[in-house]
Amino acid sequence: MINEEIQQEIERLRQPDILNLEQVKRFAVWLDERRKLRKPGRAVGESGLGKTTASLFYTYQNRVAKTPNQNPTVPVLYVELTGSSCSPSLFFKTIIETLKFKAKGGNENQLRERSWYLIKQCKVELLIIDEAHRLQFKTLPDVRDLFDKVKIVPVLVGTSSRLDTLISKDEQVAGRFASYFSFEKLLGANFRKTVKIWEQQILRLPETSNLADNQEIITLLQEKTDGQIRLLDQILRDAAVKALESGVNKIDKSVLENIEGDYSLVAS
Repeated sequence: MINEEIQQEIERLRQPDILNLEQVKRFAVWLDERRKLRKPGRAVGESGLGKTTASLFYTYQNRVAKTPNQNPTVPVLYVELTGSSCSPSLFFKTIIETLKFKAKGGNENQLRERSWYLIKQCKVELLIIDEAHRLQFKTLPDVRDLFDKVKIVPVLVGTSSRLDTLISKDEQVAGRFASYFSFEKLLGANFRKTVKIWEQQILRLPETSNLADNQEIITLLQEKTDGQIRLLDQILRDAAVKALESGVNKIDKSVLENIEGDYSLVAS
């Protein structure tokens, strides 16, 4: 490969990809069931297991429909909460701005009414609330009321321990979001299968690395990622870039060892 081609490949490897993996497919089926049954729920799992990626993939599959001179139809609205503590006002502002309208000023009640109005106008059926463990306790009734007052299905997505701890403080919220989907770590044959998929569909190097068939490499990757798909993605992409920069067309153990040492999970 010439230098320009190598740089193009490196740039490609630095762009995010969303693969329709088995867990992503199962999550989509579960979300479809929530919409059909008109029942809220929560999706939980440790950090790095693909909750956000799966949520974005489902949202993309149910993309916005635009009609001239009318509000867009948004069957699935995905919002990501930021900051350490999401108040009711911030929650409603996030909804309004994600729908690409200006939040403007106003007190909490005005923002609530405006967000409810826009949700109805945009015909939102399902609201995915990512990083839901960031919600303040006093925001929970507003999340619960979305189903009662606006007739949409809210789904909370967040880190297992923090989200479950939060909603357990309100028995009405806990009961409403009792249905859950659990994101699991990559283990055993599933880990090996995912490495193979990543090599074929994400890395796509000039030569086959056969990473999934090398037990030493699989063991090394398992130890460094602890089954987290996000870390696996980062390590394999970095290794692919390192290989190309070094004039190598595939990943071998020496390239991976040179990369994986830069990653270390903090002990809990």
